Amino acid sequence: MQESANVLDVQKILNEKARRRSLLTNLLPFTGLTFIFVFFVIVTNGKMLSSGNVTNLISQCFSVSLVAVGASFVYAHGGMDFSIGVSSGVSQLVAAMIITAAGLPTWMAIVACILTAVLCSTIVGATSAFLRVPVFVVSLCMRAICTGALTVGISKSDIAIDYLKFNAFNNAFLKLGVLLVVIAIGYYLFEYTSLGKSEKAIGGNAITAFQAGVKVKKCQIIAYTLMGFCVGIAAFFQLIRTGSVSGTSGSGLEFDIMVAIVLGGFPMTGGSAAKLRAAIIGALTITILSNGLILWGMDYLLINGVKGLLFLTIVAISYDRSNLTQVSITSS
Repeated sequence: MQESANVLDVQKILNEKARRRSLLTNLLPFTGLTFIFVFFVIVTNGKMLSSGNVTNLISQCFSVSLVAVGASFVYAHGGMDFSIGVSSGVSQLVAAMIITAAGLPTWMAIVACILTAVLCSTIVGATSAFLRVPVFVVSLCMRAICTGALTVGISKSDIAIDYLKFNAFNNAFLKLGVLLVVIAIGYYLFEYTSLGKSEKAIGGNAITAFQAGVKVKKCQIIAYTLMGFCVGIAAFFQLIRTGSVSGTSGSGLEFDIMVAIVLGGFPMTGGSAAKLRAAIIGALTITILSNGLILWGMDYLLINGVKGLLFLTIVAISYDRSNLTQVSITSS
């Protein structure tokens, strides 16, 4: 009887610790977002809240948050993609070529932009799933291919579009509306459908998920396709915003998404703890951080260094080392 009581006491302690850890994990991203926002409002003397900067923030948040919605499905099953930045650039290149061609309608450029991004992402997911090649290897190869295509496409000069002709698309309210619709659809798919549950199950344990009847390869490919769809939408609006395609179009997007994932408390390995809201909070945080640092006077060339240091710090603190510990004990 005494042993049973001790076991129950230990279990209560463990449950309480798990509850506190879960509460801390859920509160930290909100706290971090609030702190960063208030901090930069103060140190920039309110410039953060100026009408021009708010419009700029919406445009910046739009791209990262939109792609973060699609990326959540990929990261939920433990996947990743280092090519989404340059694939966004190639998608913008295709759209710009159609726009500058005489007589072709705008909707064709939008569709082509989205399909290009979907194709790139789906190839990454399908190649990794069917050929059993590590996804980071496949995505690096896709990144190299897209970089070559982008370089060839602008070899003579950057491709510019008539900015004023598409000014209606560069509207903060339109972007906000599109973003809210994508978040709503993404949230429903991620939290309330078998697709979202399957992605998280694969992230928890792919073998167990397969034995439970989950079509692992199909779910992985669908996740990459959804991410490509979001990348394509963001790419078109980015093209309209900048008005041209260059060798740096889309550059750094993949890193911003990775930082957003960890900042929001989204587990890098996926699993049941993955929440779509975490990716959105992280996307808002990284956008406000980048914007605030620029307003504060930091050289934009140093901002990626700050992001990298922040990413390394959070991963070092939050990474689950239990499996590494078990391997170390077994091998010793």
